[in-house]
Amino acid sequence: MQPRKPSEHIVGEPNNHKKVLKDIYKVLRGNVSFGQQGSNPNDTTIGLVEDNMDGVFAHVDNTGFANLQFIVDHTLNRVPIGYFVIRQDHAGSFYDSGTDWTETQIFLKCDANGVEATFFIF
Repeated sequence: MQPRKPSEHIVGEPNNHKKVLKDIYKVLRGNVSFGQQGSNPNDTTIGLVEDNMDGVFAHVDNTGFANLQFIVDHTLNRVPIGYFVIRQDHAGSFYDSGTDWTETQIFLKCDANGVEATFFIF
């Protein structure tokens, strides 16, 4: 990514300098960003929008009973290599269930009952 130049913005735009500085900041930090708060067109319940990291956000409302497999649907369109837990509503550890992941789903277990969680799948 190359940062945009101030002249590439609309003249008189009040946040012109902020956008340029954000672009420069992204370049300097290696241009890696999971995303930000916002409306996600793939899943409106998540409230997170992916940026330039090769991955997608996915949400599970309830993992069910402890240590039983649950499914996390995703829109990555390839078999993922991993995931990060971004948010969860109470304590619990997530782990692979042993079922092979697919281009649209991963299969996990959690050692606690009924956890609501958001994942970043990559």
